[in-house]
Amino acid sequence: MKPFTFVPYDPSQAEEVLPRMFDILSGNMSAIAPTGRSNEEDRETWLAYMASEQGAARRVLLLYAGEDLAGYFQYGVEGDALCVDEIEISPAYQRTLLFYRFCRFAAGSLPEGVSRVRAYINKNNRNSQTIAGKLGMKAVGENKSGSSWLYEGPIEKLAAFAGGAHRKNL
Repeated sequence: MKPFTFVPYDPSQAEEVLPRMFDILSGNMSAIAPTGRSNEEDRETWLAYMASEQGAARRVLLLYAGEDLAGYFQYGVEGDALCVDEIEISPAYQRTLLFYRFCRFAAGSLPEGVSRVRAYINKNNRNSQTIAGKLGMKAVGENKSGSSWLYEGPIEKLAAFAGGAHRKNL
């Protein structure tokens, strides 16, 4: 198995990395939450968001298996909450140890004071809902469109799942 590494996204690599990130996102979401638009329209919308001030403010961690971009994690830290925007893992690396290793890395890299984790999970994404439950998260609301549940839980469960401490800088 190729070694997994986690690398912060560098905007100077946008031309190379963003299309690869979109391909992973598109491959995963087309089965869970198709938009009804063409792949090219979705690509343009997503790339415009990533170039926007809001998109640029989010942190992105790239997940590599050897030289392959295996996935990415887009997140923010708001007050005492780790806010998960996206965890996208390429189908070739799903059901591997990548998610577990990512949780271990994330749990060991959180800023001081983070005590909660929050994530919107599409109502059709049963796998992510199951994982959220294993991480001690519960549905506490939904998004404005009603397409996703808002899950929230204590960060300690993420740390326990990953088997590590969780106080550093990400």
